[in-house]
Amino acid sequence: MIRIKQLFIATCLVTFFSGCSSFRGPLYPEVIYNNRQPLISVTYEYGEIQLILPLRYDAAVPDNILFKVFAQGDTLHPVISILQEAPKEFLAYLPQGVLDIQNSTNLIKIIPQDKNFDPITVRFKGISFGRLVLPSKTLRLGQLVVSGNTYFNNNDSMITNVDVSIQNFDNLIYNTSSNESGFYQLAIPGEYRYAEHLRILAGENLIFKSFKKKLDFSNSRKIKLDIGIGPSSDMVEPIYLTNKDNVHFRDGPEIGSKTLFLLKEGEPISVDRVTLGEYFGSIEVEIDNDKRVKMEGWVNRGDLRLVDAHNVYKLSKGN
Repeated sequence: MIRIKQLFIATCLVTFFSGCSSFRGPLYPEVIYNNRQPLISVTYEYGEIQLILPLRYDAAVPDNILFKVFAQGDTLHPVISILQEAPKEFLAYLPQGVLDIQNSTNLIKIIPQDKNFDPITVRFKGISFGRLVLPSKTLRLGQLVVSGNTYFNNNDSMITNVDVSIQNFDNLIYNTSSNESGFYQLAIPGEYRYAEHLRILAGENLIFKSFKKKLDFSNSRKIKLDIGIGPSSDMVEPIYLTNKDNVHFRDGPEIGSKTLFLLKEGEPISVDRVTLGEYFGSIEVEIDNDKRVKMEGWVNRGDLRLVDAHNVYKLSKGN
């Protein structure tokens, strides 16, 4: 009978104290004794949280990553911080009961030690103790962003609904249109940062020649670029536009005169003199990074049309 009572008392004590530990009961720094005969001791062990976050890498891998784990909405004081080489999975051991198990207020900040990557935040709902495996996260090179305003060259007034796109060679990456304030913004994957044939194209839906410019993100991931459309204020009226590609701009009206340029469709020409078959005028040629100079020449009358300043948008097919 005495043996049965001893086993019963020991079982109750173990059950009581182990149950309390799961609810974060009092912390006992030493072994507990009942101070009775026969002597019965109880040991205890608190659980821990094994936190695992699988990682994937797209196009590039940073050398080192700083991980910070925050609990219960506190984003100022991390539970743990770990700086390590880029791993296949992030592994951390946390004290039992430290995480919010009701809501997703816990978070991991992933901070690559490489300016080509942006920090990432992963929010999650915690557990009391045990093993917690989060959904995998992919680290990508930070986006490349180009933004600015679209405006008329002749008076600097904003122009809306201008088609703007980014291309690599002639392959379209992304396109958008400037908004009601003339603002546009394009973001493309960071893998294009060192592409040598990256360019921006704007105004294909306008009657003027499209704006084209090479993009260079090698020194910065963000570029501010305002886009001017049409002739500048230095071009006096009347203004005509070429009505097709490969229009000959020659140094004289005579048959066989030298061709100075082959003009694209929508090239503006400030006409000064008129003959039966030719127009004489000037065009603007861009040199040395946006600097413009005027050049004079002759164009066949059949290759030009007068600018309609009331409608600078191309008509859609069927209209």
